[in-house]
Amino acid sequence: MLWKTWKRQLFGMCAVVVVTVPLGACTTLGELSGGLVGDEKALPEGLRTIDAAWIEGLSTAEHTVSAGGTTITSTYPVVPGATDFTVEVRTTMAERETEFVTEGQGGELEQHAEFLVASGGVLGARVVSRVGEQVRASSHWYDAASGEALPWTALLNGEDAIGHLGARVALALSEEHGVAADAMPEGLPAPGDELAPSPDEEEPGLVDPDAAWQSAADHEGSALADIGFDAAGDLVVSFSPGEVADDEVQVRVADSEPLLSRFGRTARQAVVDDEQSLQLASDQPPSHTLDCDRVPCVALTFDDGPGADTALLLDHLDAYSAKATFYVLGQLTASDPDTVRRAAEAGHEVANHSWKHDNLATKSGGAVREDIESTWAAIEDAAGAERTTVRPPYGSFNETTQANVDYPLILWDVDTLDWEHRDTDRTVEAAVSGTQPGSIVLFHDIHRPTVDAIPEVLSRLHARGYHFVTVTELFADRTLEPGVAYTRRD
Repeated sequence: MLWKTWKRQLFGMCAVVVVTVPLGACTTLGELSGGLVGDEKALPEGLRTIDAAWIEGLSTAEHTVSAGGTTITSTYPVVPGATDFTVEVRTTMAERETEFVTEGQGGELEQHAEFLVASGGVLGARVVSRVGEQVRASSHWYDAASGEALPWTALLNGEDAIGHLGARVALALSEEHGVAADAMPEGLPAPGDELAPSPDEEEPGLVDPDAAWQSAADHEGSALADIGFDAAGDLVVSFSPGEVADDEVQVRVADSEPLLSRFGRTARQAVVDDEQSLQLASDQPPSHTLDCDRVPCVALTFDDGPGADTALLLDHLDAYSAKATFYVLGQLTASDPDTVRRAAEAGHEVANHSWKHDNLATKSGGAVREDIESTWAAIEDAAGAERTTVRPPYGSFNETTQANVDYPLILWDVDTLDWEHRDTDRTVEAAVSGTQPGSIVLFHDIHRPTVDAIPEVLSRLHARGYHFVTVTELFADRTLEPGVAYTRRD
């Protein structure tokens, strides 16, 4: 796993020294360093980071879990109008969380993001992951012109440029600071290797996002992934504390210009300009923050509530920063709006399970519409929640139901049968053994044995690296059709 690679690479305390390629006076910007979150003093000198608090609507979100001898704290920016950027930063952290917990070594993982740039049509962030003294960081980018999140490789003009940069950095570490060939950070060539040819001087073409992502996958673990710019526009490659004797290598503008892609040049100029103005397509908050194609996700769903123990269930979920979906009855929602409101305010999804659990397949089209609309009205009165999906009671529906429910129908692929056996241990085993990435798990929070099962379900699935999301988040990158039934994310 990647975390094992990081542990082999990273050891020692932080020492901040700047190496410049070619030789010459170096510009450091420690006094300009700042980040959205994290310890400002820990930022490498030279690399420019910014305080992006001026972005309208910018917020931070925190994912915190302490269980099974591990503690995870991940803090990340949520940028209005830049869903793909927010998803890229959060998902990068989620990937590292999964690697960390599945390794089972215990300890504490702390992650935060530092803005590298927020100017014009470019966003950049440095994701820093820390376990004790072991640190890994990587840069992540966003091009507002295309609406695409991009990896570090998008800054460089193809494989030749990546090879040339790696050779320059290796040569500097070898000649100026005596780093031996067998001590080179991952992804760098032997210091005696001949420099790869520089890319052509012609204006580079537009970045192909798919090619950039494939290149990033091909260079997974490369030390070059922690790349950015200083205030003068020099290219900066940063290293983790103790990885080498020095923490940065700078490549001056004149030498780095031929290495940069068109997007890389745009990003560099945005860093230099540092204008407190972003040109994004919208100001809407991100629709989701996690890419469930890259990490294992599961949607825990709870039917028939709110119940007497739903408040306790919310406490259990909160301990894991877990988000769930509550398919509530309109009648009970009207009787207990406070619990429903609490669930919505905690970030859970509150969705429609009919007014009083009638079998919708036995109703006329008009009666189906009236039932569903009455339930939505109760949900809106209680919590102001957005209308999302419907779960038909008993999972029962027919063509009339489908034609008269204007929302996707959500079923399940893991049935705990908790309503039948009312046994906590059996509920745990059914949920844990049946869950696969993309699963939707059916529970009923009106039964206390079910609520008592949830801490163990969360613990065991968390240890397997799962992330707990709402149904809407599970399908965030898919288009769900009204009246169509879905059982899981495929």
